[in-house]
Amino acid sequence: MRRLPSPPPELAGYSYLRALGTGGFADVYLYEQNLPRRQVAVKVLTPGISDEAMRAMFLVETTLMAQLSAHPAVLTVYEASVAPDGRPYLVMEYCPRGYGGRFRTESITLDEVLGTGIAVGGVLETAHRNGLLHRDMKPANILITGYGRAVVSDFGIASSIVQAESGGVMGLSVPWSAPEVIAGTTTGSVRSEVWGFAATLYGLLAGRSPFELPGRDNSREAIAARILGRMALPPLGRADVPERLERLIGEGLARDPERRPASVLDLVRELQLVETELGLRPSPVDLIQERHLDISALEAAAPTRSSTTTGGRLRRVRRESTGTGSGSSSSSSRNSESGVSQVIDRTVLRTAARETHRARTLPWLLGAGAALLCGGGLTAFILAGEGGDRQIPRVDGVESSLTATAARFAWPDPGLAPGDRYLVRVNGGSGIGQDGTEISLATDEYPGRVCITIAVVRAGVSGPVSADSCVRSER
Repeated sequence: MRRLPSPPPELAGYSYLRALGTGGFADVYLYEQNLPRRQVAVKVLTPGISDEAMRAMFLVETTLMAQLSAHPAVLTVYEASVAPDGRPYLVMEYCPRGYGGRFRTESITLDEVLGTGIAVGGVLETAHRNGLLHRDMKPANILITGYGRAVVSDFGIASSIVQAESGGVMGLSVPWSAPEVIAGTTTGSVRSEVWGFAATLYGLLAGRSPFELPGRDNSREAIAARILGRMALPPLGRADVPERLERLIGEGLARDPERRPASVLDLVRELQLVETELGLRPSPVDLIQERHLDISALEAAAPTRSSTTTGGRLRRVRRESTGTGSGSSSSSSRNSESGVSQVIDRTVLRTAARETHRARTLPWLLGAGAALLCGGGLTAFILAGEGGDRQIPRVDGVESSLTATAARFAWPDPGLAPGDRYLVRVNGGSGIGQDGTEISLATDEYPGRVCITIAVVRAGVSGPVSADSCVRSER
C-alpha cells in the first residue's frame, strides 16, 4: 500500500498546488513558481531520511543531473536547495504526462516508439561517455513535456538503496533489470544498461515488461526467475513490428551480456535503419561530444565513514560466471583500496566510451551507507565490504515439495548477519538474489527435474554452496 505524501514544505517564491506522487524516499509536488511564473515539479526528500551524508550527496548529485539536463531529452532541472524544515528539494520541469501511465493502457504507434527510443538512447549514450549509468531505465522514467517531447527523468548513478546500518538493498526494478543485476553479480554496466534500454523498447511496444505473462504470477520473484531461467523471450505480438526490430530487441535482451550490442548507440543506429526501411525520416540522435561532467565536487563531498564497518578496506563485488568478463585485476585492486575520498574512478570515466565492448562495473560508492539522491529519488551504489573474520554460514536442511503448479523449496536461517542475502541458483543458472528463506518455481517454466543450490552472500562474497535439492515436476 502506498503511503500518503508528507506535508509539502513552504518554499519562498513558490506556491503549492497539489501532490503529484510519492516514492519510497521522496515526494513530488506541483508548485507554481512566482517569478518567472510557471508550474514546476518539486521533489522533496521525505522527513524520515536524516542522514547528513545522504543530504550532502543529494545536493552534489543534483549538480550532475543539472549538467546532464543540458541534453534536449533529459528532464530540465531549475534549482536545488534545502527547505526551511530541513528537507532537500529539487525543482524540475513539470511534465503533465509520461509513458508509465500510457504503455499499459494505450497502443503506442511504432513511429512514436522509434522516435522516443532514439531520443532516450542518445541520453544514455551521452551519460555512458561521461562515465555514468542511469540504472533504472523503464517506461515510467520517460516523461512527456507539454510540447510532446520525450525526456528521461530519475537520472542517477545507481538505482538501489544502501541502508546506512545494515547495507541491505532494495528498490530494484526487477522487470526491467538485466540478469546479472538481479543476480547481484554487478550493480550495472553499459551492457546491463543495453538490457534496460531494450526492455523499455519492448515494454512500449508490447504494453508489458519482457517476461511478464498476462494472467500468470507476475510477482517480482516470478519475473526474476523467468529472467534468470531459460524461458524464451515472449514475442511482441504486433503485426506492425518488422522482424528486424523484433530481432534487435531480442539481441538487447540476451541473457549473456557478451551477446548484447556493445553500446546503446549500436541499438540506436539500428533503430534509425528501421525508420528508413519503413519510409520514415530517421530521427536525430543527440550526443554531447565535447562536454564532460564535472565530478570534482562529487569526489570532494564523499563521506568519510568509520572504517570499522568495513574492516578498514573496500572491496568490489566478486563477479560470478555470467559471461561479463572480469576486467583488469590490477584495476580492481586499485579501486578496492583507493580509500573513501574517491567516489568514481577517473580511469573508468576516461575510458567508459572506449571500453563499452566489455561489461565493466562502475566502482562502488564508498562508505558503509554513503548514498546519492538523484532527481528521481534516493539512489546509491552498493558498498562491498570485507567480511571480516566472521565465517560465512552454509545453508543446510533444504526441504522441497511439489504442488500442482510449483516446486517449492524452503530452508532454515543459518545465521544471517545484517546485510546478508541468499543467492539461489536454479538448474545451475546465474542465480537469484533474495532475502527470504523460501522460493517457489512454476513447473511449466521448469519442466522435468528442477534443482537448486543456495549460498549466503556477505559483503559481495559468496559463501559455501548448499547441497543440491531437487524435485521432479513430471507426474
